[in-house]
Amino acid sequence: MPRSVSRVAAPRREWEDLARLDPLWAILTDNRKQFGKWDLEEFFASGRAEIAELMKSCGFCPGDNGRVLDFGCGVGRLSRALRDYFGSVYGVDISDQMVKLAREHTSGCEFLVNQTDDLKLFQDNFFEFVYSNIVLQHQPSGEVAGAYIKEFVRTIKPGGMVVFQMPYRQTLRYAVQPRRRLYSLLRSCGVSPEFIYGKLHLNPMRGICLSPEKVAAIVSSAGGRILRSYSDTFNRHSLTYMVAKS
Repeated sequence: MPRSVSRVAAPRREWEDLARLDPLWAILTDNRKQFGKWDLEEFFASGRAEIAELMKSCGFCPGDNGRVLDFGCGVGRLSRALRDYFGSVYGVDISDQMVKLAREHTSGCEFLVNQTDDLKLFQDNFFEFVYSNIVLQHQPSGEVAGAYIKEFVRTIKPGGMVVFQMPYRQTLRYAVQPRRRLYSLLRSCGVSPEFIYGKLHLNPMRGICLSPEKVAAIVSSAGGRILRSYSDTFNRHSLTYMVAKS
């Protein structure tokens, strides 16, 4: 198995589980909405609100602003909203099932499965905009998250923009991740994911962080520069970064 595939093989299996068990909650984690309680219209409305605010802050008006990538698209919560601002919307996800659901829920986008730690699906200087929110924090390691950040910079055009979010610190409990570890142990013993999630309330979601200094070094090494960073509204101890190509 190629190294780029092997580094994401375990999280791919975990996200396939989540896509079958509770896909909307896995994408937008709200404990009040767990176990299938998300209303589909409310779920997609949250994506419209998020993208409207983001586009305003980035200076984009509705219309055809070129190509955009929704990295970690899930079922297309943000891809659907991005159609109002870009002529070509691409969504990629590690999970076959998530991409299948995205295609069922949203038309007018190109949804693709990407199960490597790169974005070789796309050539250099391909996108005007790349967006990734509450996705990089679930990668198996900082090394893999960094590889994707470099790919974001590679695939945007000069004058384009990347916006991504990453926690810079974790609590000890979140760093140890006992619930994920127990889920993985029971899963490896043959216990069904439906029982582990539905009855024991365990899930396989991973969590990592990268310091702002590390993120800055990764962006710089890829030929990008951070325009600004700001606290995000989804997580404590987390920043959203706006990046341009140098």
